[in-house]
Amino acid sequence: MRTITVHAGDGDLKVTLHVTHTDGQGLACFLYGGTLPHVGGQALASPGPKLHGEQLSRVDLWVATVPGHKDAEAAAAVARRLCLGTGEPVSVAAGIHVDDATPEQIQALTDACLEVADAALLSYPQEGVARQGGVGPRASARC
Repeated sequence: MRTITVHAGDGDLKVTLHVTHTDGQGLACFLYGGTLPHVGGQALASPGPKLHGEQLSRVDLWVATVPGHKDAEAAAAVARRLCLGTGEPVSVAAGIHVDDATPEQIQALTDACLEVADAALLSYPQEGVARQGGVGPRASARC
């Protein structure tokens, strides 16, 4: 197993993503940032199942939220993007907090979450692996 760390944004709007690769058996991730990193939500994305050769969905997604938190939304977006890009199950725990965040700050944090997901995909092992958008041998077979 190996772990990578990627960052996006600056100052109070900085977001960090730790990704542990389990050698083709899934990704375990922690997404955090802002002024108070914590665990406020969790998302699990899995390549969609097939039934009689038909793809039922590209990604199945489950979320759990600590009451009063919105972090599972960021976790879900990152988990889905990483699952589509790798063809592997992905678990993301997330906690991002900025006191009295403006809509512009929330958008900047949201953008940073997607940026770190894309950066993590760029570091993903190359051989036989899909890229974002579900292209490549593993994505077409599993997502």
